[in-house]
Amino acid sequence: MVILVITLVLVGPDKLPDYARKAGRFIHSMRVRGQALSEQSNIDVHGLVRDSGINDIRKGLDDATQDVNRLLPPIR
Repeated sequence: MVILVITLVLVGPDKLPDYARKAGRFIHSMRVRGQALSEQSNIDVHGLVRDSGINDIRKGLDDATQDVNRLLPPIR
């Protein structure tokens, strides 16, 4: 409320709607850019994980663990 009163005094009632419109457009453009950046970073991270072969390594380790677990009961 205080910011609104100070802005009204400094800018004047005639120019206030114009400045409010510009501020709204600026905030909207920052949100759009932030969302696009967030989506791009998510795509990059998922692409890196897929390309790194981590999922293949995980599957190989799971298979090896299952093989070891199958072999352990007869040895005991």
